[in-house]
Amino acid sequence: MSDLTCLNAPQQEAVTFGEGPLLLLAGPGSGKTFTITQRILYLIRERRITPEKLLVITFTREAALSMRQRFAQISPQEVHTVNFGTFHSVFYQILLQSGRISSGNILNDRQKRDLILPILKKITDCKKRSAAEVTELAGNYLAAIGYYKNTGDIENSRKKLPEEEKQHFSRIYEAYEEARKNTGGLDFEDMLKECEEFLQRDPVQRTYWQNRFEYILIDEFQDINYRQYSIVKILAEKHRNIFAVGDDDQAIYGFRGARPACMRQFVEEFGAKQILLRTNYRSHPDIVEASLAVIDENKDRFHKDLEPCEAHRRQAGDHKTDAGYRKEYRVKIREFSEASEQMRYLVQSLKNRINGETCAVLFRTNLAMQGVAARLTGEGIPFSMKEKGRNIYDHFIAQDLLSYLRIAQGCATRADYLRVSNRPYRNISREAFGAEASLPALKKYYEDLTAGSPDAGQQKAQKAVGVWIRQMEFVKNTELKLAMAFLRKACGYERYLRVRAAQEGKTDLTEWQEVLDFITEDAGRYRSLEEWQEAQELYREQLQCRETVRSGMQKKREKQENSGITLLTVHAAKGLEFDHVWIPDCNEKNFPHGSSREPEHCEEERRIFYVAMTRAKKDLELLCLTGTRERPRFPSRFLIPLNRYHR
Repeated sequence: MSDLTCLNAPQQEAVTFGEGPLLLLAGPGSGKTFTITQRILYLIRERRITPEKLLVITFTREAALSMRQRFAQISPQEVHTVNFGTFHSVFYQILLQSGRISSGNILNDRQKRDLILPILKKITDCKKRSAAEVTELAGNYLAAIGYYKNTGDIENSRKKLPEEEKQHFSRIYEAYEEARKNTGGLDFEDMLKECEEFLQRDPVQRTYWQNRFEYILIDEFQDINYRQYSIVKILAEKHRNIFAVGDDDQAIYGFRGARPACMRQFVEEFGAKQILLRTNYRSHPDIVEASLAVIDENKDRFHKDLEPCEAHRRQAGDHKTDAGYRKEYRVKIREFSEASEQMRYLVQSLKNRINGETCAVLFRTNLAMQGVAARLTGEGIPFSMKEKGRNIYDHFIAQDLLSYLRIAQGCATRADYLRVSNRPYRNISREAFGAEASLPALKKYYEDLTAGSPDAGQQKAQKAVGVWIRQMEFVKNTELKLAMAFLRKACGYERYLRVRAAQEGKTDLTEWQEVLDFITEDAGRYRSLEEWQEAQELYREQLQCRETVRSGMQKKREKQENSGITLLTVHAAKGLEFDHVWIPDCNEKNFPHGSSREPEHCEEERRIFYVAMTRAKKDLELLCLTGTRERPRFPSRFLIPLNRYHR
C-alpha cells in the first residue's frame, strides 16, 4: 500500500488522479520528483497496473538515473520492470527493438565533428582561423544542424552561426547529411525524426507500442520540442494517459529547440486537467516573493500563486520587529561601479562562507564563470565546477595581450609576432618575419626594402614598426597593470577589437569587453609576467584535473575538499539547490543576454534569471555594475520589481 499521508493536498490529488491526461504545474521546490515516484507506486500498488506498462521519461541520463534511484528507495521490487529513460533512449529502443536500426550506428560528438570539419574547410574560409577557432565553428554548425532537425526553423538555426557564416548553412547542412548517410550513422536528432516517421508509417508497430506503454509520465515537460511532443501524442493516442509534469516558468532551453508552448498545446488538444503544486519547500519566503515578482512580468505563461511552506513562514516571522516591519531581507541587491570591485566583494564573501553550508555562484555564460574560477584558484579558495571549463586565458584576447607582453620582455616566439603583428593593422606582411623573429630584425627588413624604391605600403609598415618598438620599450619598463592599460589604449588594441567586431558583423562587444577588463585586472595582481604565467599554468593544470575521469572515491574526496562552493552556469544549475547563492553581473546585455529586443527572447531570459534566483534556500545576493562616467553600465531590467531589496 502507498502512504498518502506524507503528501499535501495538491500532491495527493495528482498521485491519485485516475485515467486520462493531466498537466501537473510544479513550481520550484514543490516536490515534483517525490510526487512522480508516489504516482508510479500508486499506479502499481493501488490501481494494479503492470509495471512494464509504465513509461517514465526525463530529459537527461542523470535525471533518469536519479528518478529510478528515488523509486527504488520506496519500491525496490518493482523498479527493474518500470521503463525509465530519456526521450532519446526510449526512441532508440523503439527503433532498435523494431529492427529499424542496429546497435553501434549512433554517431558520437567526435564522429560528427570528423564528418563536418572537411566540409567546413572546403566551403568556408578556414585559412584565417586557428585550429581552435575552426573546432569552435564546427560546434556552432553542429548545434545549428541539430536545432534545424528538431524544429525545421531555418532562420533561427542560422542565428547560431557567426554573421559571415550564415550564407553557407544550407550548403553545409546538405553536405553533412550526405556524408552522414554514406557512413550509415544516425545522430540524436535523426533518431527523433526516424521514430516519428516509423510510427506514422507502420500501423502494426504503432499499435504494438501504444499497448506496450499504457501510462506515460513525463518530467520537465516544459523542455519538450515539437518533434518529441508529436511522438508522445502518437504513443498516447489509444489510452491518453499522459501525466505531464513541468513549469513553463523554468523553460530555459529554447536554444535547443524546446518549446514551452507545447504545454498549452497539450492542454488544448487533450483537454488535460491542471493541478498546481504551489508550496515551495526549498526557499525562504523573501526568495519566493522576490522570484515571483520577477517572473510575474512575463505575459505568456500559466499564472501560478506560489507560497513558502509553513516552516519557512515561521522562520521569516523571526525577523520581524515589534513594529511589524522586517529588519533584514534574505534577498539583497548590491551595486558596484566596476567589475574589479564586484570581484573583490564576491571573493571576500566566499572566504567568509559558513562551513557546512552550500554556496553557489551562478553565471549567465561559461566564460564569465571562468574568470571567477581563475581568481578563486589564485586566492587558494577551493571550489567545484560541474561543467567543462573554457579556460579564459585561452580566449584570443588574453592570448593577444600575452603575446604583446612576451614581445616586450624579449621572450616571444615567432608565433607571438605573427599573432599580433596586425592587431591593430600595421601593414606588416608575414614574409617580413624570417628565420629570426624580433622587432630589430623586422625593422631591418623594412629598412632594406625602403632603401630601394619603396611603395606606400612598405613605408607605412616601416613607420608602424618604429612606433611598435617604442611602445614595447614602454611596456617593458612598467608594471603589468599600467602596461595592460597602455596596450589597450595607446597601442590601439581596443580600437582593433571594434574594427574586428564590425568586420564580423558582431554588434554586442560586452563579452569581449569583460574579458579585456578581467585580463587587465588579473594581470595587475602580479609582480611580473613570469609570476602571472605561472598562475595561469596552475589554473590550467587544475582545469585538466577536473576534466579527468575520477573514481567514486576521488569524487567524494573532491566534494569534501571544495568546502561547499560551486560555480555553475544557470543552465547547469537547473534542478539543484544551495543554501547561499550569488548572481554576479545582473546587468543589461547579460540578463537579458545579448542585444535582442524580441519579446520571446526577453521572456526566456527572464525565465533563466528566475531559475537562478530559485536555486537559493536561505540567502540570495544579486550583484550588478553601475559603471563609471566614461563607461556607464545599466542594471538589469529584471531588478526593477525588486527595489525594496537594494543595499
